[in-house]
Amino acid sequence: MSRVTVVNSWNHQTGQQLLTIRNFLLDLSNDTTEVDLTRLKFYPPLISIFFSQFIQNNPEIEFILPVSSYLNTIDFPSGFNYTNIEPEAAFTNFNNKTYLPIVKFSTSTLESEVILRNKLISQTGQMIRKITNLQTNYYSGISYLISELTDNIVEHSRASFGWIMFQYYPSEQFMDICIADSGIGILGAYQSYIGPKNFSHISTHKEAVDNMIKGASTKNLTDQERGFGVHTSREMLISGLNGKYIYLSGDALLNNYDLIDFGVASNCTLAFLRIPIQQQNTNFSVYDYTE
Repeated sequence: MSRVTVVNSWNHQTGQQLLTIRNFLLDLSNDTTEVDLTRLKFYPPLISIFFSQFIQNNPEIEFILPVSSYLNTIDFPSGFNYTNIEPEAAFTNFNNKTYLPIVKFSTSTLESEVILRNKLISQTGQMIRKITNLQTNYYSGISYLISELTDNIVEHSRASFGWIMFQYYPSEQFMDICIADSGIGILGAYQSYIGPKNFSHISTHKEAVDNMIKGASTKNLTDQERGFGVHTSREMLISGLNGKYIYLSGDALLNNYDLIDFGVASNCTLAFLRIPIQQQNTNFSVYDYTE
């Protein structure tokens, strides 16, 4: 039996947030029975989403949580329950805030769940636009990024739920969006693929993410279709919106164009988008990047 204590401070740097996650995973062991989060002082989307899904997927571990009105407001760690209330009504409480709650959405293909999920994702995008005062072309780009990532979770993760959270930093003039799932990961998608393509050469998380970036899709595409969803999203974010693209699956970490070893395997697949909006590019168009 052992306890792990997670410590961080107020820090916007993506590297520091990833380091908090990495150190936590390295400190875990098979006999970890308790995790103390009371010294975790900063809960931006990247941290909030990671620990929310981790807590829900490890019920055998006791988590000691800080007493915080902010954590209650963002629905940490359970996620916003939208099944009994219309998203438009629920998000009204966030009209004057710079963030949205942690949203946990179903990946079910039942028609009722699909309608509800689409409504929720759409309303999330609308709230992001309202909070940040996005111009139309930027809103179109961010909507595309969110749709692409959430659709990938529904289609490929084999997870029951996905997670999304947003926060805007007015003084720094950038926003953070984190989207994650606790499914089979990119490597798992290749290894479980059944179809005409041969992915037997993909045996590590880094190889899986590298092939994903290059467009090796597990979809049964026609000759006219291409599997460049992540490649397109990354280019749109970095080149079009001057943002930062982080993608973590297993022990493979994609930081913009650099694919590196995270040093420990994550239990979730996680995408993190940082988008500066102080000077929105009036010439940006989503159609310059879609294929």
